[in-house]
Amino acid sequence: MTEIAPKKACALLLAGGAGIRMNGKDKGLMHWRDRPMAHWVAEALNAVAAPVLISANRSLEDYRQLGDVLQDSPDFKGQGPLAGLLAGMTEARKRGFDAVLVCPCDTPGIQLEVFERLLIAWRQKPDLPVTAQCNGRSHPLHGIYPVSLANLLETQLRDDNRRVMVFAETAGAKTLDCPDAAEAFKNRNRPEDLMS
Repeated sequence: MTEIAPKKACALLLAGGAGIRMNGKDKGLMHWRDRPMAHWVAEALNAVAAPVLISANRSLEDYRQLGDVLQDSPDFKGQGPLAGLLAGMTEARKRGFDAVLVCPCDTPGIQLEVFERLLIAWRQKPDLPVTAQCNGRSHPLHGIYPVSLANLLETQLRDDNRRVMVFAETAGAKTLDCPDAAEAFKNRNRPEDLMS
């Protein structure tokens, strides 16, 4: 009897935003607690899933210090985090991975335990995405997405729908409740958010 190989996931750090609320600065490279935000996230991702793929559209040399940099497909350039997710899923599939564990660069307080719990939940039903939820609020960019969903995501983007929750729901995402991780999901996307 042949043994079924365990499902494998790589990591995807989303750092391709325009930084509008950061006065146009590259959000992932803005410092929080004396380090660029992307460094905190990459470190946590790398502890549970390697390699770390990074969706970035500028500051590419800086991001290459943290992982393998990907850019959005020309068809979807500037179309937000789903374009980065699609680039990551496409690359992960090429490399033989079954899923991507994703996190945006502006949540540097993310905890390793959240990623570990997402991976455990996904391995129970690896054909479905799993996204985090905290205190009743969904966090669809903190989740794990099977690469088999790349075509579904591409179709949604071609229909000019960039809403992350729509994709998660259409894909049948399961939610993982993380009641003790409110600080982990705190978005730091304005200069004043970096002070705390």
